[in-house]
Amino acid sequence: MKYFLNKDNRKEVFLIVCWALYDLANQFFALNVISVYFPRWLTLEKNSPEILYSLSFGFSMFVVSFFAPFLGTVSDMQHKKKIYLINFTFVAVFFTILLGLFNNVVLGLICFALANVGCQVAIVFYNALIVKVARKETVGLVSGIGRMFAYCGAILALYLSKPVITRYGYQMTFIMTGSAFLLFSLPAMIFIKEDIPEGSKRLFFFFKKEQLEKIFKRIRSAFSSGAEFRDIRKFLMVFFFILCALQTMMLFMSVYIGEVFKLSESEIINLIIFSTLFAIGGSLVSGLICDRLGNKRSMIGVFCLWFVAFFAGAFLRPPFQWLLGALVGFTLSSTWVVARAWAVRLVPEENIGEIFGLFNLMGYLAGMIGPLYWGVIRLSLSSLGEWGYRLTLLSLLLFVGVAFYHLLMLPEREIGSS
Repeated sequence: MKYFLNKDNRKEVFLIVCWALYDLANQFFALNVISVYFPRWLTLEKNSPEILYSLSFGFSMFVVSFFAPFLGTVSDMQHKKKIYLINFTFVAVFFTILLGLFNNVVLGLICFALANVGCQVAIVFYNALIVKVARKETVGLVSGIGRMFAYCGAILALYLSKPVITRYGYQMTFIMTGSAFLLFSLPAMIFIKEDIPEGSKRLFFFFKKEQLEKIFKRIRSAFSSGAEFRDIRKFLMVFFFILCALQTMMLFMSVYIGEVFKLSESEIINLIIFSTLFAIGGSLVSGLICDRLGNKRSMIGVFCLWFVAFFAGAFLRPPFQWLLGALVGFTLSSTWVVARAWAVRLVPEENIGEIFGLFNLMGYLAGMIGPLYWGVIRLSLSSLGEWGYRLTLLSLLLFVGVAFYHLLMLPEREIGSS
């Protein structure tokens, strides 16, 4: 903490704040569009089945899964990540605003899918840029600061959206969300600098054949049978399975809360804000713990909390949704903080884009499988009413259990250390 209070480090602290503001900006889209208002617009206002949202989200993740590892590796080879961050952020903003202009379900699903592609690909380069603002010994804390800003953004998004949705409806909220996304992402896109070597000006689609072959060879190597990448593959497996559960939970969070706990629109927003306050605390606490205790021990503690959270979510009744909200908020933020810090420590800086491309690939694949799994299970249990929702949530523990098994298989030492 002394580092952040030192007057000589003001420039570095300023860059950390600029970087963290992008986490805040991204949360406007993640919360307002992905988690809360778009699924409610689709299912409540347009009376469309949840499976349509699952398919749209899954398709967008399928598209991103092809581009993220490739672009992450390209950005490492070109030594530039900021330009990709800017371009894909503009894609996300543009289609989010368009989402507010179309009242047709099909056009809405298309705009949502394209906006989500832009948002998810941009995250690869945002995460990779942490090495431009954080020192190795403080990467856990800086990652936590980013998540803290993200959850502050969630509260801000909910408060700004509430009067808009009350007066103008869901679609005006999408326009406001796109505008806020752009506004708060500008500091990172303007002030974070990269030193780009003279030979790295070429765009990726102008690469020569041998350069493209080198890119795909580097991507394949991470999935090869070589011992050099064994621990990285285990790391990726852990987060693939846990994200199957978490991505799905976040997607259908507002619908689940409304159906199971019988909360109104206003009560749902209040619960999310309450949960987000604990997420802010979890961001800082988990970042400090991760730097002190290490990645694996920190993540084991996080997984234990997830087992409790999913059981509680499946069986608790009002007014215990407040206890559940606090637990989920703290644990969710801790998961992202420790995961990002762990990924940074996996590889040297020159491969940081590549590892985040692969890490996010696991998230994208999970984003396809988890929601489709939810949609199928919900459809098969629809006759059970409220208990159909509860049992579907409980079944997500299958993914958590498999992830925990792979986590225990990871070595105690830091990956990549001798």
